Amino acid sequence: MKILFTILFFTGLFCSCSKSPKCWGDDRNKGIINTSILINCFPTTYQDNFIITTDSAYQKIFSDTLTGQTVCNLPTIDFSTYSLLGQRASGQCEVKFIREATRIDSEKKYHYKVTVKSCGLCKKKAFGDNWVTVPKVPSGWKVTFEIDEK
Repeated sequence: MKILFTILFFTGLFCSCSKSPKCWGDDRNKGIINTSILINCFPTTYQDNFIITTDSAYQKIFSDTLTGQTVCNLPTIDFSTYSLLGQRASGQCEVKFIREATRIDSEKKYHYKVTVKSCGLCKKKAFGDNWVTVPKVPSGWKVTFEIDEK
């Protein structure tokens, strides 16, 4: 009976939303990512991936399509130095995101990968747009995106 209780206890401990070791810690950034950007509203165009290289494009993506007015207070980004990448990813219950951007000179591209670590057994859907700044994407280069679910 003690063994059964112990098994049930640890199963509940490690499968609950916030207790699972898989979700301990904070979201992380790797590679050439300068910083994560928290934007308190959603883009007015629906798409899964974003490559934003100018302030005018940045403002437009978060502007009301009828009025042209920005729908939220956007963080300032120096687009002469950085580009903004965004990738929508989702998971179940509680999620942690590991964001990694790499520069592949031989292929003239940046690769942005978001690893999603879902924890717990609840049915709640969680998502994030995973906005990050990276060194300015050189002209003529492409950006590829990948989502890895753990």
